[in-house]
Amino acid sequence: MRPPERTRQELDPVGAFASRAITIGSALVAFAFAAAMVVSYIDWIKNPALALMGLLALGVASIIVTSATDPYRGPFHRGLHGWVVTLSVLAGALITAGAWDTNALFALGWVGPASLGLYSIGMAAYRPVREIVAYGALASVFMGFTSMLQVQANPLPDVPDAAVVGIHLLPSLALNFSAAAFTHSIIQSIERMRAEARMAERLSAEQETGVARSVQQDRVTILNREVVPFFTEVLGGREITPDVREHARSIADAIRAVMVAEVDRTWLENLVEHLRARARRHGEAPDGTRVVFDDDNVANLMTYDQRTALRALLVAIFDLTDDRPQNLEIVLARVGERCQGFVAVDIDMVDPLVKSKFGPYLAVMRVVFRRLRAEHLQSVLTVRFSYDQR
Repeated sequence: MRPPERTRQELDPVGAFASRAITIGSALVAFAFAAAMVVSYIDWIKNPALALMGLLALGVASIIVTSATDPYRGPFHRGLHGWVVTLSVLAGALITAGAWDTNALFALGWVGPASLGLYSIGMAAYRPVREIVAYGALASVFMGFTSMLQVQANPLPDVPDAAVVGIHLLPSLALNFSAAAFTHSIIQSIERMRAEARMAERLSAEQETGVARSVQQDRVTILNREVVPFFTEVLGGREITPDVREHARSIADAIRAVMVAEVDRTWLENLVEHLRARARRHGEAPDGTRVVFDDDNVANLMTYDQRTALRALLVAIFDLTDDRPQNLEIVLARVGERCQGFVAVDIDMVDPLVKSKFGPYLAVMRVVFRRLRAEHLQSVLTVRFSYDQR
């Protein structure tokens, strides 16, 4: 299983999902800027084929950035980041090679660094700060070497070579380091908030004694209502008849059945029952069909983060369907050393609307469950996930 990383996507998946518009926008702007620069200097380019290959490389990089950050796909990992950086450096080299030894060489030398800087802004929410800085610095070394070769081949009069290289690298370095600095500040604030939440959790543990006492009082209430009157009646009589024995046996069986049922019910079954009860409070008769299929009670093996993410998704499903989800089915089973889950429900919406409604919840689940696949086909939303056995 992939180890967790110190990224905004891992620490704050909903926040990273909300900033995806910036990611898509930066990727599109990077490609549009490169295309505009190439078209503007097309008459100066000696080898248009190399320039077009550079634009193709940037187009592939833009597709990677926009598609791999989709919450329906896996987390944006290091390999994809490396490919985007490599394609940006390669595109810059191809475009400048196409205009080698021309007056357009200085202007087109900005294309690769500027595009990479824009990509860095878009990928900042998905990769660790150190990796963003390291990849940006490494790419700047290669692009600086290319820029130095440009200066040697076509020097600018009265302008130092180092100044030309610095001007070329300025967009990449400025955008890369600013994106890393912003991400670092966001991550620090998230970690401070989590530290405060953990402290509050430790303080709330002190209340567990009171909760246990409340549960004990509920059991006592049941005994007072059922058992105490029976004992009073038995002690007031002079003879224990077969009817009295049968009554005692029925009371014991009823109490035992209630307690066993409460123990066997998982938190997931209680949640679904609670959500269904909302329809009853509105005077409606909810569907009585079985929803949760968890014969091994593996729902209780989820971590608190996993329970919270799944609970949020189910609450969203009930809210979106006015507490009457159609054909809702939740299946949990133990498979080898892991547990697998399956959630299916009829959602009569177009696919883009389903993604916008459930995207934030799926983004969170993708982080806490690690392995998750979601799809919306023929008006049926299906979510498959797996988790370790604690």
